[in-house]
Amino acid sequence: MKKGSKQLALLAGVFFCLATSSWSQTRVKLNVVYPAVTGVMTALWTAAEVKAFQRYGLDVSLLYIPSAPQVVRVMLAGDAQITVTGGAAVVSANLSGADLVFIGGIVNVPAFYVMAAPEIKSIEELRGATVGVTRFGSSSDFAMRYVLQKHGLRPEKDVTLLQLGGMLELATALSKRLVAAATLSSPADLRARKSGAQQLINMATTGVSFPQSAIVTTRSYIQAHQDEVLNFLRAYAEGMQRMIADKPMAKKVIQKYSRETDPDVLESTYRYGLDYIAPVPYPAREGIVEILKQSNHPKAKNANPDDFIDMSLVKKLEEGGFFRETNQR
Repeated sequence: MKKGSKQLALLAGVFFCLATSSWSQTRVKLNVVYPAVTGVMTALWTAAEVKAFQRYGLDVSLLYIPSAPQVVRVMLAGDAQITVTGGAAVVSANLSGADLVFIGGIVNVPAFYVMAAPEIKSIEELRGATVGVTRFGSSSDFAMRYVLQKHGLRPEKDVTLLQLGGMLELATALSKRLVAAATLSSPADLRARKSGAQQLINMATTGVSFPQSAIVTTRSYIQAHQDEVLNFLRAYAEGMQRMIADKPMAKKVIQKYSRETDPDVLESTYRYGLDYIAPVPYPAREGIVEILKQSNHPKAKNANPDDFIDMSLVKKLEEGGFFRETNQR
């Protein structure tokens, strides 16, 4: 190579390094917290793994905290700009004066299985028993209370509720008969089935709407960073489409984040995500109505569900053809 050519190549290399460094530094840092290791998080995980967030100018750090109420507390403390979490904790926080807002819906039904010990044949047989939920105020707690009340049982009076942490802890407690029933998602339900537990109810078939996994931020953050929030939703949608289009890759992503190697568990987790993730992630307004009905907060009765949601961001992307274009990739 001639001397002049070497100098040009060196200058080009230096320019590339500087440009790459500058591009990296201009990305907006986002801490995004989620509360469950479950198949419905696969699109979020996939967006990170295929660098979709980076392509939209975002430097996203995903953090797992196994409790929806705790995830909300992290956001209220200012340690996360966007969260993926259950709706009940968000509604409760807003009724107490928080500035949170639902901007997207990942799962808009209570996608839980009410699993029980083999000797329990119906919900009514849980009278006098102890049942498990992840945390009080969580989506699993809402689902369990909803089912009990629908079958004429009073939570805390006719049935004892025990909070146990995460889904795997629930499955373990059910397997060891420490609880008679629990609300489980996949793959925790598969673990419970292998120990003899049986499904009493698939909550997704009950007809109730519920923001089980919602994308949440604050109104103040939207006002100051609307472009970044839109780009987060764009990247999430790309992750969702890649998850659907490339099953082997998606299962590798699940394996990485769940640290699970059992092929049956990986398949169950992937299938669960496909079954329940909303193709266009609008927030679940009717689900918020349902939460307000169940809430004991003094302000719940007169609360307007529209005050908890912002449909405009997903609507803007949908009207621009973004989800249609993404689904064609």
